[in-house]
Amino acid sequence: MRFWNSLLNSFTKKPRNATEFIEKFIRDSKKCRVQLEILRDYEILIQTDALRFTPSWFKVFNINENEFKNGFVIFFILDQKGIEKNEKFIRYKNSNLDLVERNELIDKSPIRTFAKFIKETNDPVFLGKEMKKIIDGIFDSSESDPQALFNLRYIEEK
Repeated sequence: MRFWNSLLNSFTKKPRNATEFIEKFIRDSKKCRVQLEILRDYEILIQTDALRFTPSWFKVFNINENEFKNGFVIFFILDQKGIEKNEKFIRYKNSNLDLVERNELIDKSPIRTFAKFIKETNDPVFLGKEMKKIIDGIFDSSESDPQALFNLRYIEEK
């Protein structure tokens, strides 16, 4: 009986820490389109999307589909208006982050998308470290232990 309870709990338990959220994201992203968002102070810091259900990333960024087909894209978006004075943009330019950039229009507003493509992985620690590198490169936190919220957003296919 203990085995069955443990098995049932592993399928229904809610994630309690960052690694468990990323692990759930990786597992769920194999079945449906889901985005992992990391938020702080009502602001989305970064988003991670599974490339399995979003082939548009390959066309927009001219990325090799065969190499990243089941991988992930970690991205953030900045408004182009005043971007040269934007603190996140300045930190990004002064960091050693290697991201691809794309200028786009969303609802007639010019934006710039910054993205890093990750090959397929089942390792939540590896994916989490890649996400943390980007967060550390663009956000300044004077706190010794900054807190962030994790959100899994399930997107229905039309």
